[in-house]
Amino acid sequence: MDGAEPGAQFIANLATGVGKTYIAGGLLDYLWQAGVRNVVLITPGSTILRKTVDNLTPGHPKYLRGLQCNPLVVTLDTLERGEVGQALEDESRFKVFVFTVQSLLRPNKEDRRRAHSPHETVGQGLYEYLQGREDLVVIADEHHVYYSGSAKKFESAIHDLQPLALVGLTATPHEATKSAVVYRYPLSEAIADGWVKIPVLVSRQDGVFDTRTQLADGLTLLDAKAEAMRAYCAKHRNKKYVEPVLFVVAQTIQEATEYRDLLIGKDMIGDPNKVLLITSEQPDATLAQLDQLENPSSQVRAVVSVSMLKEGWDVKNIYVIASVRSMESQLLTEQILGRGLRLPFGERTGNPMLDTVEVLSHHSFASLLKRARALLEETLGDRVQEAAVVADPVPGVRQEPMPLGPGEGNQLGMDLSWAIDVDVLLPGPAATDPHQDALFTFNPTERHGGEQQAHVGMKLSTIEARVASAGTATAVLERTYTARAAEGVRLPLFLPRVVTRWERDPFSLARVNLMSVEALGRRFADDDVPSLIRKVLDAERDDQGRAHTVIRDEDTVVKASTLPIPFELIENDLVTRLMRTNGIEQTIAEANAALAVAKAFLVGAGVTEDTPWRAEHGRLATTRLTEWITDQQTSSPAREVREVEHVRWPDPAERTFTAPPQDHQLITSSRDFVRGYPYRGWERGVYEVNTFDAYSTEFSLATIFENPASRIRAWVRIDATVPLRITYLIGAVQRSYEPDFIVVDEHGVYWIVEGKSDRDMASPEVIAKRYAARDWVHTVNASADVPEHWAYLLASESVITNASTWDAAKNGGQAFS
Repeated sequence: MDGAEPGAQFIANLATGVGKTYIAGGLLDYLWQAGVRNVVLITPGSTILRKTVDNLTPGHPKYLRGLQCNPLVVTLDTLERGEVGQALEDESRFKVFVFTVQSLLRPNKEDRRRAHSPHETVGQGLYEYLQGREDLVVIADEHHVYYSGSAKKFESAIHDLQPLALVGLTATPHEATKSAVVYRYPLSEAIADGWVKIPVLVSRQDGVFDTRTQLADGLTLLDAKAEAMRAYCAKHRNKKYVEPVLFVVAQTIQEATEYRDLLIGKDMIGDPNKVLLITSEQPDATLAQLDQLENPSSQVRAVVSVSMLKEGWDVKNIYVIASVRSMESQLLTEQILGRGLRLPFGERTGNPMLDTVEVLSHHSFASLLKRARALLEETLGDRVQEAAVVADPVPGVRQEPMPLGPGEGNQLGMDLSWAIDVDVLLPGPAATDPHQDALFTFNPTERHGGEQQAHVGMKLSTIEARVASAGTATAVLERTYTARAAEGVRLPLFLPRVVTRWERDPFSLARVNLMSVEALGRRFADDDVPSLIRKVLDAERDDQGRAHTVIRDEDTVVKASTLPIPFELIENDLVTRLMRTNGIEQTIAEANAALAVAKAFLVGAGVTEDTPWRAEHGRLATTRLTEWITDQQTSSPAREVREVEHVRWPDPAERTFTAPPQDHQLITSSRDFVRGYPYRGWERGVYEVNTFDAYSTEFSLATIFENPASRIRAWVRIDATVPLRITYLIGAVQRSYEPDFIVVDEHGVYWIVEGKSDRDMASPEVIAKRYAARDWVHTVNASADVPEHWAYLLASESVITNASTWDAAKNGGQAFS
C-alpha cells in the first residue's frame, strides 16, 4: 500500500473459515496506526452488516478481542446520533462506516436515500462527505459479489467513493479482479494446515436419493455427531458442548418451506422450534437466532435456507450439509461448503466424526466415484495434482496410495467400484489437536524419523460406512485407559527429579584483606572541593572604536566553602552500609569485622577527626567500598549442587484418546506406520495404548520390549504426562528434554531409553543430551533417597533395526549405569 498509486486495489483471496474477519481487524489497526481516520467497510447484505457491527462492538460475544484502534462505528441507523455528528467534524477520531452495498446506490428506496441525504452537521450527504476524505480506505467484504454480471451498479458505487485504496476480502475472487490478488490462501491449504474441517462426500450404495431419504440420512449423521460431541466434552471439561446442526440449502422459498415441513414431521425432528427457516421473507427475529446457534442452550438442530446465507455466516457447529438436486453442482463451492468448515473448538480434535463435515450427495456412490476428479478439483484446486487415494482405509495403518496422476475428464483413472470408503491424501503431516505441529518449525528428523507423511484432505464415503465409523469414534471417546501394574513393578512409580542450583561458600567480612581495603581508601585521600565559578564583566572597543561588553572566565581558582562531617558519622555510616550488604550475617563477629574494614578504609583515605570530609565525597567513597565488597562476594568460586526429589506418577492414572486405537501387530514396517496414531495391545506397557513419533526408533524399540526373550518387566512411553525431564547445555543455553522410554528390566533396573536416527547420532545436541543423561543417572544413583538403580541407553536406528532383544540393543547401544 505504501508504494501504490491512489485508488489502487488489493485483494486477499482467503479460504472460507480461516479468518477474513481477523484480517479486517488487523487491517483496521494498521490503518489507524498509519494515520488513516476514515474507513468504509462494505458488506453484500444485512446479515453480514450485523455480524460486522458485532465484531466491532466491545462486550459482544463476536467482538474481535485484541482490537487496538477503538473505532467509532457508523451505520445509517446511527447516523443521527450526536456522537456521530461530533465525530464527523473531528478529523482526529477514527471512524469505521459499515454499509451494505445497496445503501450506497441512488435509487429511491428509503435506506438508499439516507446515504445521499444531507446531514445536518456536515451540510451534505454522507456519500459526498466520504468522497471528500483524502485518507478514505474501503474494505469490501465478499468482494466477488460486487463484480458479478448484474453488479455493475455496485462496482460503480464503490469506485465513485474515490478511495485512497480498496482492499477486497473474498474466498472466490471474480475473474475480472484476479490480477489484483496480493495474497492467496486456498481451501486446500487451509485443510492441509488443519484450520478447517475435512469435507466428506457421502452417498448411498443403493442409489436411493429422494428428498425424504436424504434428510433422514442427514439426521442419522447428525445424531452420530452429537453423540461424539457429548463424549468428547465429557472427557474434556474445558470444552463446551454445542449442538451439531444440519444445513439444508434450497433454491427457492417454496423448496425451503417443503424441506422445513419434512424436518418438523414426527418421523424426523418432530419439533418446529428445532428447525430454523431462513428466507428473505423471514423477520429479523428469525435471523437473529443464527447468532445463537453456538449457544449451548440453543435447541436448533437444522437450518433450512435459500442462498441468502451463502456468505458471511460464521457459526462453527454446522456438521452436515444437504441441498436440492438441482443445486448439487454448487455444493462444493466454498461459499456453500464454507458454512460447515469452521472448527467448533478452534482446532482439530483427532476424532474422525468431530473433524469432518459431511456433504450429502444425490448420486449413488458409484456415480460419485465416476465424477470424483471434478469434485476434487473444485475443492482442492491445484493440490489435486499431488493427491492420491486409498480405498477402504484401515485406521492407523498406512496403505499404499494410488496416485491420481494428471488424468482426463471426471474419472479418477482407476476402478474403485468395490470400495465403500475412499480417502484422498495430500502430502505432508496433518495438524491435529493440541500442538498443530505442522505449522511450526521443529526438528523433523527427530520427531518423524524420516518417514514420509501424508494426511486426509477429503473423503468419499457411503452413508453406511460413515455411520459405522461414527459408532467407533464415539466408543473410543467414552473409553478410559488406566495404568496397570506389571510383573514386579508396583504403581505408582516414584520418579526422580534432579534439581540443579549453584552455591558459594558463606562470605564473611573477616576474610577481606585489610591491606587491599586500605589501598582502595587511598584513592579518596584527596577531596576535590568544588571551586567558585567566577565570571568577569569587562568592556572593550572594536576597530571602529565602538564599545561593547565582554564576559570571560576568571583564571584564578577560589575553592568554595565546605561543611565537614564528623569523623564518627563517617565511620558509623561505613559500618552500617557494610552490614546491609547482601549475604552478610547480622552477628557481633561480622559487626566487629565491618568496623575493622571501615577503619582500614579511612586510614587509607587519610581521614581523621581533624580531617574535613564533605558529605558528597563521603557518599562517593562509601559507595565504592560497598561495591568492592560485593565484587569480593561474587568472585568466589561457585559449586554446582544437585538435589534429588521424587514425583509420584501416574497422577492421574487415566488416559483417553480421540482416534480409535489400532492393533500394533498390524504394523510390520514403516510403510504401515502412522505417526502419532494410538496403537493398542502392548502387554508389557504400563498402558495398553501408546502413540509414537517414528517407526524406525520408538515403535521398533517398543516391539523389542514386548519380545518375551527380552524379559522386560514393564515399559512406559514418556510423554507430557510423565514428569521425567533432563536438563542439558547447548553452548551457554540450558534446555530440557524428555527421553523416549522408561524400561524396567528383569533385574529391577530402571532404564531411560532413547532412540535416534543414524544421521542424528553425531549431532552436537544429541551428544549434549547423552552426557546430560549420563550425569543425571550418576546423580540419581548417588542419592541415598533413591532406592532403585537407574541406567541410560542411547540406541541408533541401525542398532534398533538389527537387535531383536533387549540384551542385543544394550550391547549395540551406548549404555551408562
